[in-house]
Amino acid sequence: MQLWIAILAVLIMAGGLGGLYYLIIKQNAVIGVKSIQFISIVFVLPLLIALGVTNIIGRETIGPLVGVIIGYALSSPWKDQ
Repeated sequence: MQLWIAILAVLIMAGGLGGLYYLIIKQNAVIGVKSIQFISIVFVLPLLIALGVTNIIGRETIGPLVGVIIGYALSSPWKDQ
């Protein structure tokens, strides 16, 4: 089960990389606040989940890290408006 969750996390990261490639290369977008938020959600959260499932980092560490990432990603869109 741990292997499948790790594979799913890698697939999510690969899809995120494809989406980022599409935005930057195909649409000539710049890396801004929204791109950094996208990277944090698509790359860091699956990595934390995969590391947590394989017991590389503990549950007491994953909770605060996920909270910080989600708090960062959800707090700044309203500052832009």
